[in-house]
Amino acid sequence: MEGLPIDSLCKVSRIALTEEEKARMEKELEEILEYFDSISDVDCDSYDPAYHPVEIQPKFREDEVEEYISADEMISQTKTYRFFVVGPKI
Repeated sequence: MEGLPIDSLCKVSRIALTEEEKARMEKELEEILEYFDSISDVDCDSYDPAYHPVEIQPKFREDEVEEYISADEMISQTKTYRFFVVGPKI
C-alpha cells in the first residue's frame, strides 16, 4: 500500500490530527487493508456457502381474525382538545 490519503480522510471525517497522529493512523489503516487483502487470497471455491449453521424448522401460526374497536370509538373514550388526544402531564 502506498500513501493513503490521510488528509482527505481527515477532511471528510472533519477531524484534525497532528502529523504524529496522521503517521500512526496511516500505519494502522495500511495494516487493516493488508489484512483484508489476505482474506481475499483464501480459496473458498471448494466450499458450499453456509446460509445458516443450524437447520431451522419454520414454525407457522394460524392467522386469527380479532375484532378491535374503531378509531372513532377509541377517541371518544379519551380526553381530547381540538381533536388532539390529551396525555398526562410530565
